[in-house]
Amino acid sequence: MTNHRYAMKTLRGDYIRGGIGVAVTGSLLVGATTVTIFQYLLTAAALLFVGFVLRTWLRHRTVFELSEEGVWANGPMGKALRWSEITEIRLRYFSTQRDRKNGWFQLTLKSPAGKVSVDSGLDGFDAVLEATASAIRVNQLEISESTAENFAAAGFPVRAAAAPESTQKDTTGEE
Repeated sequence: MTNHRYAMKTLRGDYIRGGIGVAVTGSLLVGATTVTIFQYLLTAAALLFVGFVLRTWLRHRTVFELSEEGVWANGPMGKALRWSEITEIRLRYFSTQRDRKNGWFQLTLKSPAGKVSVDSGLDGFDAVLEATASAIRVNQLEISESTAENFAAAGFPVRAAAAPESTQKDTTGEE
């Protein structure tokens, strides 16, 4: 069994962005003297930033345990998923630039017990991908073409390479 978590250096930027958003929208709300439509909009924006900081805190407090039986998210919103019960696996890639060289992966595992999502900022993300690819092969799970391509791009192919087309000529004489 291995434990994986998000390092503080990975989450620091999210904490800073969320904190700045809460501070700016909160100070504008406090400084307002009359209730207008802008205050409703600022309240909505402040709540969005508070939610973002809360989500970051949840990621920070969650430890993912990986074993042959499954994956466990131990934390404030913990979940336990057994490999044999997983019904859907999705690996998505998000590019930060047009050339697709910079970006991150997001892995989502679903079962009747719930859903667990992790991204490539997780320490040991490759170990999670490797275990997930193994579970796909062992349990013969159906996955989307884009998920299969993303696993292959990450270095964990989950489908056998397609056989090359036959190069034999038709010898029957028919055209």
